[in-house]
Amino acid sequence: MHAVEPGASFFESLAPQRLCDSRARAGLPAGFGYVRLDATTIRVTVAGVGAVPADGVAAVLTVTGVNRGTENWLSVFPAGGGFPGTSNVNFTAFDSAVANLVTVKLGVGGAVDILSYRDCDVIVDVAGIYRPTAVPVAAGRYQALDNAVRALDTRGGGTPAPGSVVNVNLNGIVPANAVAVVANVTAVDALASGYVSAFPLGTGIPDTSSLNLAQGETRAVGVMTKLGTVGGVIGFSLFTYEGAHLLVDVAGYVTGAGSAVSDEGLFVPITPVRLLDTRLDKKRLWNGWTRAFTLPAPINTRAQAVAMNLTATRSGGWGYFTLYPAQTIRGSVSNLNVNGPGQTIANHAICRISNLGVACYSYDSAHIICDVTGWYTGRPATAFVAPPIDPPPPSAEVPYLMSVPRMGLTSWVYDGAPDPIVNRGNSWHWSGTALAGGGGSIVVFGHRTEAGGPYRNQHFLRGGDLMSVLTTDGRRYTYQMAAEYLTGNNPSEILWTASALGGETMSLVSCTQLNRLPTNKAFRLISTFRLVDWEDLG
Repeated sequence: MHAVEPGASFFESLAPQRLCDSRARAGLPAGFGYVRLDATTIRVTVAGVGAVPADGVAAVLTVTGVNRGTENWLSVFPAGGGFPGTSNVNFTAFDSAVANLVTVKLGVGGAVDILSYRDCDVIVDVAGIYRPTAVPVAAGRYQALDNAVRALDTRGGGTPAPGSVVNVNLNGIVPANAVAVVANVTAVDALASGYVSAFPLGTGIPDTSSLNLAQGETRAVGVMTKLGTVGGVIGFSLFTYEGAHLLVDVAGYVTGAGSAVSDEGLFVPITPVRLLDTRLDKKRLWNGWTRAFTLPAPINTRAQAVAMNLTATRSGGWGYFTLYPAQTIRGSVSNLNVNGPGQTIANHAICRISNLGVACYSYDSAHIICDVTGWYTGRPATAFVAPPIDPPPPSAEVPYLMSVPRMGLTSWVYDGAPDPIVNRGNSWHWSGTALAGGGGSIVVFGHRTEAGGPYRNQHFLRGGDLMSVLTTDGRRYTYQMAAEYLTGNNPSEILWTASALGGETMSLVSCTQLNRLPTNKAFRLISTFRLVDWEDLG
């Protein structure tokens, strides 16, 4: 046992209690006194309110934003400390209400400040409090599992019906004297717009929510919920208001009074800090990619886990993200889900770390942002595997914007029937040929006549000339002129010739005379460029 870390605290679970509701409606309990945020900040007092102990130094809150039909975000941070440049809740224009768990250090007067980028109502429920300690304790210490465990997946049976309660059995996953669990709850294919509430096993359904859903949506939320015991089963319950499949991935638990006295697992809150933002270096995660980030001292050597907010933005499609200790084995669990392209969404996580930091795996493409709000004392796991090798990004779908400076050419490349495309002065992506980034032979065709046409200057091309291709998902591919051919007008001959170099190439095809000048429909000029580089423009 070591000296207790300065600023350390232990966790105390609370029955869910509403601290703030800025919505204007009849019948609200008296005493909230908050008004809707209008691109400004409100201060919400936590410590000493109702059943919340007055000596709290950090809190676990469920913060819900009720949107006004715009893209927006909320940031929760210690009162009086100033906006730290981090976020906790994110909305798209189509989101009506979005909730997220927030672990946050308390500031002036035991309060937090909540900043809204745009007009928004805010609801704040407290789930637990961190209280200071200068000595080792038994209860209230977080113990991370070596590997997150999937404790529930209802997809093997019927969808839980509207108004149903699903119990989560944690026997064998957490000890019998655990008082709270840290988990990720995912609702899949919501039957209608509604919400999910997490609460102790054997207790009544609370008047609070953990997760808000739109119809058909898959969405995850971190929970840190008090546990109950019924008939020898320790666990918690999930209430689904409108029905959805439910998944639960357990990351760790909070010790009870019967545990050993120790300094391991105490929480040290910090002012939120952004440790990773892939938008800054314009290197998003692509399908199957992993990005890791290191942690500053003393976290990197004296922590077993960190509390953080994970945000995905500019998503490429449906998928999920998994946090895990860097250069260890990634489990079959998730921390964040996206439902389609262009989404921005966040989730809270308490993540086990290694001596090399935290890694995030992406099933599909997106930028990710990681904001750390505190850490749990203990030892980091030891990294024991090599960094994962990222697969090549998937090929980019047409349309493309192609530029060939030597030809003075800027042209859109489209799929479809060739005549309408080229007759409008565009380039036709030859059906069945490869796509940019796909590693094969890409063939495009455009008009070239004595009177003009986009490919009129194709005969000016020389070996080494460059061509760039911009994709609609923000990639730029650069190709270099490597070969030129003259063929007849037989499609099989054209395609065979265009693929002669092998590897990833892009060939411009147009009608030509045998002297390479415009034009004769009986012959084709083929200029083949080889891929030399690609860049993610973010």
